[in-house]
Amino acid sequence: MRFWQKLMRWFNPGEAVSARRRMLRLVLLASLGIHALAGLIFGGVVLVQAMTREQTVFEAPPPRRTYEPRKVELKVKVQQKQRSSSRPQVVPRLVSARPAAVSLPDIKVDPKLVTTTFQPKFKAVTGMGMGVGLGTGYGTSGFGQGVSQVNFFGIQAVGERIAVCVDVSVSMVEEERGGPAGYLRVKQRVNDVIDAIKEGTLFNLIVFADGCSILDPQQMLYANPENRTRAKQFLAPFNSGGQWGHDTGNFTGYAKGLKAVGGTTRLDLAISAAMSQGADTLLIISDGLPQVKKALSDQQLEAHRSRVAEWHQTHAGAVEAYDRAVAAAPAQKVWVPPQPARPPSQGPLREGQKPDPGAPARPGYWQEVHNVGTPRPAPPPMPEAGYWTLADFVRHIGLIYKDVYVEKGLKEPRIHGIGYQIDKDGGEFLRKLSGQYKGQFRMVRRLR
Repeated sequence: MRFWQKLMRWFNPGEAVSARRRMLRLVLLASLGIHALAGLIFGGVVLVQAMTREQTVFEAPPPRRTYEPRKVELKVKVQQKQRSSSRPQVVPRLVSARPAAVSLPDIKVDPKLVTTTFQPKFKAVTGMGMGVGLGTGYGTSGFGQGVSQVNFFGIQAVGERIAVCVDVSVSMVEEERGGPAGYLRVKQRVNDVIDAIKEGTLFNLIVFADGCSILDPQQMLYANPENRTRAKQFLAPFNSGGQWGHDTGNFTGYAKGLKAVGGTTRLDLAISAAMSQGADTLLIISDGLPQVKKALSDQQLEAHRSRVAEWHQTHAGAVEAYDRAVAAAPAQKVWVPPQPARPPSQGPLREGQKPDPGAPARPGYWQEVHNVGTPRPAPPPMPEAGYWTLADFVRHIGLIYKDVYVEKGLKEPRIHGIGYQIDKDGGEFLRKLSGQYKGQFRMVRRLR
């Protein structure tokens, strides 16, 4: 009986629609609850991973050998010894009065075997020899070099002649960048890059701040264990143990580039040092915008000298009158207060700040002055030429490229940039510079 009642209610249109609606409503509510719960779970996992994950983790891949440099080095030694090996002396003999009729002497030696002091049994070499493989030593087919791939703070860089340019400004050890301990991690990552450069690749290490120094100013170095150790020892003292910043150096500029008269974060010097040795890959890490002071042109200097000379002619009477007034003015005694001893500066300096050697205590004293109430007339000051822009850097790089690279048939270097907690202007500059020379740019905010 109940079965027939349920069946009749099912076939009743009103009751069937109401039951189906209730069923669909329950299914919809259950589905929404399951999706909401899954979204909360997976969203929480993603949020926790994003908050705890380090933005940039550098892992230098182990060097992969494409060939064994020692075998190639042996081939060159064999070739050199072969050229300088002892051979039977040949005495030419003329058998005709005509220059075209020359008979070569008989060489009484087995042509299949040549005995030298270097190799007891060495077969004679015929044909083209090494061909274009020797070349100038700069192309990818050149001898003595290998292509290395390194992970430069997350950028995969490839090159045969790699220049690593490291900013050692005092701003790199400011507290917001982790202080000296944070910069030590930067140097450790640079050391990892140096270790990843395989043997057969040429490299050099360059540091820059207010000045610039290069590991070897004369030439690039082969990436062997000895030179890698030299590079690490060269980088280690900077921004540690009281050696804050770098305002001097063994590289002061390249004569064929644009002229500069100082500044801070001298990236221009680092690029000049790398390109003067024909680097094909530049790896740069810095934390700020380069402030490179422009040099006045000859026309600007001449115009300034003309203005100063004209001023002296116009104001000669005023200057003499002022000097007479000072001499005639009554002397006044002014008390100069004593100064306590000033200790030398300690800790990291600010960008562009010179170290203070300190001063001993000084007692107070009376000083006589002649005051007329007005300052002495002065000629117009030297005009300010301003600072380099990105266009100036591009022009500077182009001048060095024409002088160093074109003659050797080399391409423009590829520039990769790392902005280490860099400010907005500096990051935009380094990003555009890297893009201009087919490189990559990455921001690094924290190192672990």
